Amino acid sequence: MEKTCLVLCWLVVAGAGGCPRPAAAAEVLVDDVVAVVNRHVITRSEVWQEAVMVLVERRGAFGLQLEITPEFLERVLEMVINQRVLLDEARRLGLPLETRQERADLLEGFRRSFGDTDLYARFLLKYDLDAEAVSEILARHLRVERLKERKLRVMPEIGDEEIRDYYLRHRHDLGAAPLEQVAEAIRLKLITRRRDKRLSRWVWELRKRSEVKILVELGSDAEDAP
Repeated sequence: MEKTCLVLCWLVVAGAGGCPRPAAAAEVLVDDVVAVVNRHVITRSEVWQEAVMVLVERRGAFGLQLEITPEFLERVLEMVINQRVLLDEARRLGLPLETRQERADLLEGFRRSFGDTDLYARFLLKYDLDAEAVSEILARHLRVERLKERKLRVMPEIGDEEIRDYYLRHRHDLGAAPLEQVAEAIRLKLITRRRDKRLSRWVWELRKRSEVKILVELGSDAEDAP
């Protein structure tokens, strides 16, 4: 990606309370800084790398043929921001880091999703990634999922009354099937809904307590891929 910007001195000397003269500052060209979360800088290329990683994780190598739309980039940026907030919470709670073997397994599984070694190598080259960077992204994903599972470890049971009430309100949507035939499917649906609601509320509360600054709107220039 050609777009770059000069890092201002407030990033070079964070929190210094002042800005040295330009002649004395080390001027380094880096990616655009698109957001800052609790002093963690998120760059444009990080968002693009996250976007293509998500596509491969969800769809395999075929995912790379899909168009990265402005809307998708905006969703990925939101996801990365939430990741940073959750990773800070994981550190606060002392959640163990992934083992070396877990990272190796994650990396190997990701590599196998390409099927073709050359295709994987071209992917790394195109998006300025290497094995260490891919491993780090995958490890972050795993750490966030483990943190979520920890949060959801204790959940209220879905009672028979809740299932019956849902069945009565949605009986026609269920094809008028007998309750005993659809009770377990209803239970799973209600559990998923409850989990999603609890996670959304929790992430919202963590993010509200965090310092989040979005500096660039990515949705307007999705075509400028790295």
